[in-house]
Amino acid sequence: MGRNGRPWRPAGRRWHAAVNFLDAWSAGFEHGPTLIHGELSMAAPTGRTIARRSRRLEVDLGAGLRQRGATSVPVHVLDLSVEGFRAATTLQIQAGDDVWLRLPGIEPRAAQVVWVEKSVIGCAFAHPLHPAVLEMVIARGRRGA
Repeated sequence: MGRNGRPWRPAGRRWHAAVNFLDAWSAGFEHGPTLIHGELSMAAPTGRTIARRSRRLEVDLGAGLRQRGATSVPVHVLDLSVEGFRAATTLQIQAGDDVWLRLPGIEPRAAQVVWVEKSVIGCAFAHPLHPAVLEMVIARGRRGA
């Protein structure tokens, strides 16, 4: 505390914090404690700050992506979680578009595009994947199946 009873803060500087609380199930574990992930920085937050409800796993998967009323095209899935995914695509997509992602070994999953940055999109599944399904997809991707 400062002399005047207020919290001390360096003049002209602000601290920025981002904290996510994840329950063990949505993080992909059956049992366990609540996980806390956070960041404390003096840098101003970037324009795109998205609260994550589940842990994203870096992957290298080929998949199919289809827009409403179109045929499926190949995409490269870069990360995946029970709640959504990030993928590289050549499609002209906008935030808010509905898409369907066909991952190895499962039926196409409905999702909505949340953000677009050049040729990379971030999407949220309409209905979360079960953690066991996520593990199965990742295992198949590692085997190259």
